[in-house]
This record gives sequence, structure tokens and C-alpha cells, in this order.
Amino acid sequence: MSVKTIAIIGAGNGGQTFASYLSMKGLKVRIFDVFQKTVDILDEKGGVEIEGNADLTGFGRIEFATTDMGRALEGADMAWIILPSIYHKDMAAKMAPYLKDGFPVFLNPMGPMGAMEFVNVLRENGCEADVKIAAASTLVFACRIEEAGKVYVNGMKEMVDVAAYPGRDNALFEELLSPIIPQYTFVKNILKISFDNIGFELHPGPTLLDAGLIESGKPFEYYRDFGPSQVRLVEAIDAERMKLVEKYQVDTVTTDELFREMYACEGDLLTMINTVEVYKGVKGPSSMNVRYIFEDIPYSLRAIQTLARIAHVETPAVDTVLNLAYILYGDHLDEGRTLKNLGLSEDTTVEDVLAMCN
Repeated sequence: MSVKTIAIIGAGNGGQTFASYLSMKGLKVRIFDVFQKTVDILDEKGGVEIEGNADLTGFGRIEFATTDMGRALEGADMAWIILPSIYHKDMAAKMAPYLKDGFPVFLNPMGPMGAMEFVNVLRENGCEADVKIAAASTLVFACRIEEAGKVYVNGMKEMVDVAAYPGRDNALFEELLSPIIPQYTFVKNILKISFDNIGFELHPGPTLLDAGLIESGKPFEYYRDFGPSQVRLVEAIDAERMKLVEKYQVDTVTTDELFREMYACEGDLLTMINTVEVYKGVKGPSSMNVRYIFEDIPYSLRAIQTLARIAHVETPAVDTVLNLAYILYGDHLDEGRTLKNLGLSEDTTVEDVLAMCN
């Protein structure tokens, strides 16, 4: 199989960057977005310009932009959903009527167990097609929109983990994706991506501990101003993660070791968080209405708690962060990736999850 036409679902930072980049690689690209104003601007410009530190810069032309999901998918060889996890359910519901057997969908990036939830939402919305699903752990690009139709790339990652759901379809997606983005490295299954996505450790709990500082309105750097108490919470959640990866047969290492591998840095975890170059200049939230809560609590940490529940592993640190978040935010937070929303039940076992993922 080969890919000639890609439907990019989402015209945010990553969506516009990938649309331009893939176009410059010789692919036909169209963009779906829910905001008519963005679609109109992209259609008028005819594409997106990339500036900065990408290995391809310049103007990438698009076929069209649209708010019509059916039009976006018609004639496409593949769909890339390049949106935060909080929007994936809505996109699955919008795509369900148009998907056919064998059509590949790529979640880029995926929060923990996002591919499982996506498939469940497709089924709930009447999609009976054998859709092929894969997911990436993060975006290749560190990028931002300067204006609609123009993006700036700070840098590109050298390696990004990808897995199909189920993992037996890895070869299919490797054939489709590797010629386009050679940075993609295929791992056994989405459990590896889920447990190595350590944003669920670094974002929700430490943000809640920063509540007073955030609500004071004082500017600060999120990682450079991390304190010892926040790291102790991260380490407590990581200890629970390591118990779970053993249950789910995921080959990984502790968070401090991941930091050393990813960023070639040294020292204890606090020192690395405070000093690693890639985090320099990342501003702390100016409000408690931030994606570190509204995305990472229900769509990352809740998924980890759900996997722990299936494995009968106690997670007091994870539970404490979740309980505190729902006390503070109540009904403003989504329910998240519970057993029901992942299409699982009280009777689901670790072996069941492994069979589904593999």
C-alpha cells in the first residue's frame, strides 16, 4: 500500500504544520476543521508556510480546507487526526458515517489508551467497518501558529514511538508511514505508548500543587520553577506506573531514566526538570483552566487509573490527584477514559487488554 492523499483532521499548530510538510513531500493534502474562519483563510491562501527549524521549510499547498467531514475523507487514502485527546471522541463521532473497511486512521498524538476509546466511539456511532488504527506518542514538531496559514517550527524530534491498535497491524502502518516520516519508530502496542507518555505524571498533580501561584497571577516557568514537593509527587506516581508496566508486560524504565535517554542530561529528577534545555522558556499557566487539567486528568490519568483497576494494583498517588481535581472542578471535567468509555467492563482482565492491544 502507499499513500497519495491525506486528510488532516484539525487545523491547529500540528495540523497546519503537518499539512504543509506533507505537501512539500509530494503528497496531496486536505484539511478538516470545525472553525469556518480558519477554513476560509486556509482556502484563500491555498496552503501553509513553514518557517524555522524544520528540515523542510517554505510553502506547502493544500487541495482545500473544509468544515465538511465527508468531503475531507472522500478520496483520501488515510486520515491523520492531529488534535489534543480531548477532541478525539468528537472526531470519531463525525468520522463514523464515512469510514470503510481497511481505511487507515492515525491518531497523532494519542493520550493513554486513546486508540481503544476511539474505536469504542466509532462503534457507538454505528460504524461497523474494519477501520485500521495507529497512534503516535507525540508530535514530531515543536511548533506554533503565527497566524492561520503560517507556522513556526522550533525543532523536530529524532524519534517518535508509534503503534497500531491492535499491534498486529504494525507492519501495515510501517509500510504507510515510514517512507513519509522516518522518525517514526514502531513499538509493540499502544500500552507502551500509554505508559511512556509521562505527561500524566508531570502535568496534572504538579499543576494542582501550583494552584496558589497560578491564581496569584505571578509569571513563572513551569519546569524551571518545579520544586522538591512536586517531584516527590511525580516519583510517587512513577512508582505506581512501574508496578503497572510489569503487569502489562511493557518494557520501559523509570521517569528519571527516561529523561536521561530522551534529553541526554544528568542529575536527579528535580535537577533535570529544572535545567533540561528543551523545557527552557515554557511558561507556567496563567489560569487554572488549562489543558494540564482539562485534558491530562480525564484523558491521561483516568486511563492509567482504569488500567490499575483492571490489574488490581493500588494507586493512592494517582487516586489522590484525581480526587482533588474532581473536588476542585466538579462537573467541569469530563468523565474521561473509564472502563465504560474504553468499551471495557468490570470483568475485563489484564489478559483481555493484552489480547486486544496485541
